[in-house]
Amino acid sequence: FFRRAAVPAGIHCFEGEAWPLTIRHFRIFIAVANTESITRAAQALYVSQPTVSVAIRELEQHYGTRLFERISQRLKITEAGRALLGYATHLISLYDEMEATFQNPDSHGLLRVGASVTFGVYGMPALAADFRARFPHIRLEVTVDTTDEVEKRLLENELDAAIVAGVVRSRFISLTPLFTEQHVALCAPGHPMAGRTVPLAQFMAQPMVLRQRSSGACQLFSAAAAQAGYTLRPAWECASLQAILAAVGRGLGVTVLPSRLAAPALAAGQLARIRVQGLSVHSTVCLAVHKSKFISPALGHFMAMARALAQREE
Repeated sequence: FFRRAAVPAGIHCFEGEAWPLTIRHFRIFIAVANTESITRAAQALYVSQPTVSVAIRELEQHYGTRLFERISQRLKITEAGRALLGYATHLISLYDEMEATFQNPDSHGLLRVGASVTFGVYGMPALAADFRARFPHIRLEVTVDTTDEVEKRLLENELDAAIVAGVVRSRFISLTPLFTEQHVALCAPGHPMAGRTVPLAQFMAQPMVLRQRSSGACQLFSAAAAQAGYTLRPAWECASLQAILAAVGRGLGVTVLPSRLAAPALAAGQLARIRVQGLSVHSTVCLAVHKSKFISPALGHFMAMARALAQREE
């Protein structure tokens, strides 16, 4: 795999001309970036150290920039190298996906989708059930995690598409807004603030029971609080939504959750709403797809069904 391919008929390479870059160059580049070492990269790829060194030198000559700097006996990736790494990682994952797809025909019907936790709880089960009913021949794999983790998986081509409500930072991800969702302040039914309108200062003085800081819901609430001059210091930081509902229901603090997520607990009388003056938190739920993602028929079907959510929410 790592041998240089023969030059096709009609193509000539003269002394001093650079060879075209190959998949091999980018695999080596990624290995060096991950290991910060020519030696360890060579060992991981079962090639010689000179092979790795030459590949990195050819990449740097091709792009006219330094990709690594040697600091304290380790190779540290430069800013230019970090930018190239994003492209190279996605390029290799697409190549590997193409190889797996066309060498294994059984994988043609696989679709991998993700959701941030909030939509994963109240929206993705219904959407996945509807998709499976309409396209039973397509195997659907679903990942529900924080927006940050879902974004990472999209960039590494571990997911084909996702529906997220948090902040997506990468310029490689294309976002299609689906609908906007309001977040509401909540407490236990017996809490002194239950059903009341209270000043923001009084609400922020309560113990906060929130999602982990990397979650989209926590980031949105934190940003809204910061605009009003407050810094969040949660009394509870939870990966589990059930833990939040249980803690708030027992009067251990207050929280802010998307309205659809809070609706069942409010209807059952397990939680009560607080109206907070000067606090407005809302999220835009978006369909997220890598900008260079090949839109397979299966992915196209899912994207069309996701876009239909916007019409139903109007």
